[in-house]
Amino acid sequence: MTPANPHPPCRSAAPSAINGGRAGDDGCYRPEGRAPTSPWGQGSYGAFGTRFCRSAALSAITAVLCLTTTPAAAQSTVTVDGRVAKPGAHALQPGARLFDAAHAGGVKPDAYLTGAAWLRRDELKPQRALKVGLLFDLRTLEQGAFAEGDEALAALAGRLAAQVGALPVTGRRRNTLDPVRLELEPRSNRPLGAGDRLIYPPRPTTVTITGAVEADCVLPFVGLRSATAYAADCPRHAAADTDWLYVIQPDGVVSRHGVAGWNRDPAQPLAPGARVYVPLRQALVEGRAIELNDDFAAFLATQPVAIEEGGR
Repeated sequence: MTPANPHPPCRSAAPSAINGGRAGDDGCYRPEGRAPTSPWGQGSYGAFGTRFCRSAALSAITAVLCLTTTPAAAQSTVTVDGRVAKPGAHALQPGARLFDAAHAGGVKPDAYLTGAAWLRRDELKPQRALKVGLLFDLRTLEQGAFAEGDEALAALAGRLAAQVGALPVTGRRRNTLDPVRLELEPRSNRPLGAGDRLIYPPRPTTVTITGAVEADCVLPFVGLRSATAYAADCPRHAAADTDWLYVIQPDGVVSRHGVAGWNRDPAQPLAPGARVYVPLRQALVEGRAIELNDDFAAFLATQPVAIEEGGR
């Protein structure tokens, strides 16, 4: 009859106190003085049985080592800065979400939640590409203006390029960081990644006008005042577009507003810390850098509201 199992296991996986066993050269334990025998009759396992016996023992040892050396899931380190009770790095359990970081930092009542920012490493690459493309467009515009003898436009493009070059690539991702909303809205309480940073700034007191202006203007915030009213207080450059303005709110939302008689949109109040970007005339960027204005506003939206000195 054909044996049910052509590859029998070792007779014993460990020394037996009963049979006084010892380990043989083949890696198996057996009673003292006895050769490994086959359960299908007299005789030894032979060369194949010896190899199988040793292999079984080694496999068992390997399995035990794997079970005892499997590392636990690593903790995620997240930094919380600004108006928080415990600024700095916090080690959170795997699977932690935004609320866990906000709770660990202890968000203070005077934190400016509208301007709170979530910075992520996986957003750095696309934002770096955005910055590089924007700088390329500005330098192209500058060189073209020089070639055409338009020194004023060339100087403006060079100044805007220097401004963009000095701004960091932040990795900002738009999402509410209000602890109450994070706790009550599962769709807002998103998973964290290692190296993420949460910024809770103080409430700003100004609005900034930038872009095609003679010089950037930092104006006092006035409640319910429109972007058009703020822009009117900042002298425009000759290359400025008089029909449109871009509004970058402190939460990173960008909107384009018509401000001329033919395209005027309803006035939109600005929040403290908002930026107004005055675009260049489309005729000047057509054929050179057609997306320059959209890209400039988009890159400004990645810049979080500044935290106070010593906020960490």
